[in-house]
Amino acid sequence: MATGITISSTSNLTDGQKIVIANAKMANEPAAPDPDLVGLEPIGQGEKQVNVGTYARLANADALTEGADLSAVQQMVMANITLTPIEKGIIVTLSKPAMRRQGDGQNLRARAGVLLGGSLRRKLAVDVIGNYDNFSKSSPGISATLDITTFRGGVAYLLTDNDSAFGPAPMPLHASLHIEQISDIILDISDAGARISELSAGFSADLVKNWWKGRDRLYSVQVFHGGNIPRDSAGDSKGAIFNRDALVLCLANQADPTEQADESARVVEYGIFQEWDTTERADSHGLEIYSDSNSTL
Repeated sequence: MATGITISSTSNLTDGQKIVIANAKMANEPAAPDPDLVGLEPIGQGEKQVNVGTYARLANADALTEGADLSAVQQMVMANITLTPIEKGIIVTLSKPAMRRQGDGQNLRARAGVLLGGSLRRKLAVDVIGNYDNFSKSSPGISATLDITTFRGGVAYLLTDNDSAFGPAPMPLHASLHIEQISDIILDISDAGARISELSAGFSADLVKNWWKGRDRLYSVQVFHGGNIPRDSAGDSKGAIFNRDALVLCLANQADPTEQADESARVVEYGIFQEWDTTERADSHGLEIYSDSNSTL
């Protein structure tokens, strides 16, 4: 039985419709602060790798005996780590007809550039985040809920002289955590059900009114939302509290955008490339925060 002419059922009309991408929205990249939270080591042009050295502390000074020569000589020791940058990159190919038909109002090249830059930054953040699991000290543990007591204890651990070579972690410290880990801490501090009588004023009330404002501090530690920190199959995530020199990032160059036309194929390839390497520098100056990050909702 005839049903009449409809766009959805008549291929000629479907094919004949004007097709545009005017309503396409840019993907929203997750927060990626992690590369900015670690120490940065440059590498010169023509250099293959960079060695980052850290001097160990000397032994305690000796008490002197009057008239006696101080004969004990201390040995200066340097621990070296090697970073060898590797190039990473991503490309997209746009056809010339598509760019021409979309026109200046829907600049595909500009949008491709934003997406390419976001992808490269995400990869850099993921590589830095991968180092959090290398810290020897980890708390509170699988499926455990992060609370303010654990956070406070983590700061105390980092400020304790746990390592004869590196010493206690210097201030300032900062934290990069999954947003659900941060949410658990905020709940522990500001749960209206548990602390309703305390919410009229003060720190808890401020958190209830203003979280998430992106610059919260706990025990002088600025807490960052590491939007690229993954959640594993068990619903846990691995963030960290650390001093910036606990980890090191070597960038060999600035991000290198490229454009290459293939005239016979009528396409233009756009890409962005950068070289880096990242690793742990001072194990005792970082603490892995390994805890539950299951969705609240």
